[in-house]
Amino acid sequence: MPRTSKAPAAKSPAKPSKRRWAEHALSPEEIVESKRLALVKAAGRAFREKGFHNTSLDDVAAALNVTKPTLYNYVKGKQDLLYHCHKHAQDLGDQAFGHGQQGGSGLDKLQRTLSRYITLLTDNFSSYSVLSDLSDLAPQHRTVIQSRRRKFDRQFRGFVTEGIADGSIRECDPKMAVFWFMGAINAIPRWFEPHRGYSGAEVAEIYHDLLARGLAKDRPATS
Repeated sequence: MPRTSKAPAAKSPAKPSKRRWAEHALSPEEIVESKRLALVKAAGRAFREKGFHNTSLDDVAAALNVTKPTLYNYVKGKQDLLYHCHKHAQDLGDQAFGHGQQGGSGLDKLQRTLSRYITLLTDNFSSYSVLSDLSDLAPQHRTVIQSRRRKFDRQFRGFVTEGIADGSIRECDPKMAVFWFMGAINAIPRWFEPHRGYSGAEVAEIYHDLLARGLAKDRPATS
């Protein structure tokens, strides 16, 4: 009688290989930057509530539930902390410009950039820096921040100028237009409260609409 061969035993499904923890771990530099960002956010909230001059490093340390000496691992002092607040807010601006420069008219680029900036500013960071006097910064930091602000101003004016040329924005003075809408946007941290009233995305949408109504070329002229 011929021997029958047994069917090979079914193999259990292969288990996905587990990646080592080290592959997911942050580098020492990333850990430091992550903790510095948490410090910047806490400082931004504290400065906004009490003002820069009325807020001590002890206040910031208490908000983070750490000791004051711990803060010196990430910043050199209160002025340096304020500088990092400014720097972070401007880093958000760089992200917004990267998002905005994706084709379309000058008005399209302007609206995308500002909508993204408002969303980032309100959702990720209660920024005191846009309200603070640059004289509170150390001279070398003030120079850096002023230079970056001038760069933003040139980029915004470029969008307005482009919009005038392509017909999406009505004739206006680009300099005054930028002063107008950035004055309104920089005031948002004075009144915006997370989880109260409008969300950051809703504020961005409202400002997006108001910007179009104020600058779009097809807006009817008023007497």
